[in-house]
Amino acid sequence: MPRLTTPLSLSLGLMAMSQLTYAGEFQACPTQAFIIQTPSSTPKTFGVDLATGSYNTLSADMGRTKAYNGVGFSYHDNYIYGWDYQSNTLGKVGDDYQITPLNMSKDNDASSAGNFYVGDVAIAENAWYGYRKNKGLFKVDLNDSNNYSMNIVAGSKNRATFNITDFAFHPTDGYLYALTNGSIGRLIRIDPQTGSATTLADVLTSSGSNFVFGAQFFDPDGNLYVSNNSNGNIYRVNVNDANPQGELFAYGPSSSSNDGARCALAEVPVGDNVDFGDAPDSYGTSMQSNGARHSIVAGLNLGSSIDNEADAYVAPLSDDSSDGSNDDDGISMPTGFELGETAIVLVDVTGNDGYLNAWFDWNRNGEFEASEQAILAEPVDNGSNTIFIEVPSWAQTGDTWARFRLSTQQDIAATGGVGDGEVEDYQISLTETGVTVNYYPSSSTYTSIAYEDLYPDQGDFDMNDVVVQLQFAEYIKDNKVRRISIKAQLAAMGAAYHNGFAIQLPAVARSKVKESLVTLYVDGVKQSDNPLEAGQTNAVMIFTQDLSDHVTLAQGCQYLRTEAGCDTAYRTTWEMQIPFNTPIETSAMPAFPYDPFIFATPNTDHGEIAKYYTDGNNPGRKWEVHLKNMAPTDTFEPSYIGARDDAADASLGRYFQTESGMAWALEVPVNWQHPIEEQRLDSAYIDFVDFAADSSGETKPNWYLNPNNQLVFGNQ
Repeated sequence: MPRLTTPLSLSLGLMAMSQLTYAGEFQACPTQAFIIQTPSSTPKTFGVDLATGSYNTLSADMGRTKAYNGVGFSYHDNYIYGWDYQSNTLGKVGDDYQITPLNMSKDNDASSAGNFYVGDVAIAENAWYGYRKNKGLFKVDLNDSNNYSMNIVAGSKNRATFNITDFAFHPTDGYLYALTNGSIGRLIRIDPQTGSATTLADVLTSSGSNFVFGAQFFDPDGNLYVSNNSNGNIYRVNVNDANPQGELFAYGPSSSSNDGARCALAEVPVGDNVDFGDAPDSYGTSMQSNGARHSIVAGLNLGSSIDNEADAYVAPLSDDSSDGSNDDDGISMPTGFELGETAIVLVDVTGNDGYLNAWFDWNRNGEFEASEQAILAEPVDNGSNTIFIEVPSWAQTGDTWARFRLSTQQDIAATGGVGDGEVEDYQISLTETGVTVNYYPSSSTYTSIAYEDLYPDQGDFDMNDVVVQLQFAEYIKDNKVRRISIKAQLAAMGAAYHNGFAIQLPAVARSKVKESLVTLYVDGVKQSDNPLEAGQTNAVMIFTQDLSDHVTLAQGCQYLRTEAGCDTAYRTTWEMQIPFNTPIETSAMPAFPYDPFIFATPNTDHGEIAKYYTDGNNPGRKWEVHLKNMAPTDTFEPSYIGARDDAADASLGRYFQTESGMAWALEVPVNWQHPIEEQRLDSAYIDFVDFAADSSGETKPNWYLNPNNQLVFGNQ
């Protein structure tokens, strides 16, 4: 080890420091967190209740004129240790909150490292560790009070590449943990023996300014708490989780200079002066769920009363029901909540300088989502306040919950702790009146869509490769469509190729659909995948990527309901609900049946001709078949237009038809008897030839009512 040297002047100063006596130690392992800030070059100490984020000033002046940083609480002697910028050495703080610089020698690397703003005290050993990017990880043994020595951790200099402003020792595993700064909070684990860091997960993402986590500390359960300098928001990450994620936990003091210390073996108590909500716990109500909670501070609350509890009494066992005291007296709702209408909320406030935030579970999924915040940091005055709320037309009718939070803190979430104010939860009912339903073809019948899947070749033209039956419903009020419902069932599939099925809404932008509320049920079972296809200009809903996945064949049958004896009582059904962000004028909606189409199932063969126009690759979503004169989607390969038997001309708006007017898809507005396998449509329905040849559709419009019974399915 190299010989340690200390300049004479510094040695004399440190000798004088060693004669100082220290203040008394803190109580053993205090539960509060200590936040050190340095406004106007004067270090000061705050005590923070992590459960709510409430804080108080413990010392407005720590006796120094420069920063005190890199702090950690020592479990071994109950003092705080951190870096004293004024003396360029480690400083010790007792219960008088005054900084006492320590007599300390440094190795050469430590001498050149400068000041430290990243530090903590270990639990398994009595030592302080400090870090400087590009300088290394350093250790100070705290056992010898007469000769504190600071040495670099061997090999750590080349590993000191991570960007952090604090770290903390885990209560049991001996490692240091930190969240990196920047637009992404990345959880890393640091080995104090080598200084090497391991990235565990990206746990937080900033939607605004970059994170700077100046204060970081643990609780005994492995929860890492980090305070963001810019706004004081305290986030929590359980580093023991297999897939750790960060959550906004409470709101503390903000500062451009922020560091923290805490006894990692102390629990995070709630105390007996906290107000909780009482909605079901899926909304984030109890402490275990990081529920909405407020420190009770005299002079700011909703209504005239507020009660305290150590934890939430969630519905149906709310505190009001349990103790007979109704403290939810700050909100009244005289108008009720009707979809698409304006509701009035009356807010009774005790106190001034408060802000109201509120969330409504419009979609009734048991959560308060960020998009469901109906009142955002609304300033309210002492007394009665009137607030108007627009109830979205896409909301789901029935009973649901609303949460109101009053605080001097403007920007708060539906969960987490706040240092003042009150939270009140209310059960409400969402209703809908005056809505009419426009069915197609009717409320009890289906229209049939039949496809030939050899495009751009006409093929055998039996029009039974895919037959889907559809029923549509539009929910209308004031001549505006609020949402649509589509039911589908598979009627036949005489195709060897794999095809998917979807419906496009021409001229209805994808952004007009309330994506988070689109639901798809297959045979009555709700699907988890989002059916609204990404990357499309128009709204495109995918019912299935592969119809073959939904086919059950009778023994000896090659296809579904296109061969004699191959009927089945079971047919897959789909039901999709599609709400709009804002209602759409009925005149702007596409005509029924919108634009149902088939496409090649991705990563499956669809014939050599289909591959030819996609550079020899399986076409997947580049291959589609739509109804006659319906434009394809954005994913369609334009090279197919006008190829082989196709006589399409995009400039004329003519698509998916031959020179004679034959199409690869057609609608039959009844429960249709489709041709059997390898029997052409124009043979099974002789009137179809005249119908197809007349672009006006006026010749033989009822061609589908006159079949050759020997050539259609079900009559053999």
